[in-house]
Amino acid sequence: MSDQPLTEAEIELALSELPGWTHVGDKLEQTWTFDGHLRALAAASAVGFLNEQRNHHADLTINYNKLRVSTTTHSAGNKVSAKDTDLARAVSALLE
Repeated sequence: MSDQPLTEAEIELALSELPGWTHVGDKLEQTWTFDGHLRALAAASAVGFLNEQRNHHADLTINYNKLRVSTTTHSAGNKVSAKDTDLARAVSALLE
């Protein structure tokens, strides 16, 4: 999978297929809300395993019952690449 940054048009096209994800700065982000802290923690752990499988590691932030996933490609100059849209699809499939 390419480390090349996506164009703005490519990012917008990908977002049209990724409900709930937003393009914030040079990252793709989404926040999920769960029934309590332990469920948010379990979701973060599951996303962590996805990160390891893809060798592409999103930032995960837990605030009590909320999990924010934020991804960018460091090897693409901290820009959004196909690695990020692929990870976003996998995370959405896991958590929705």
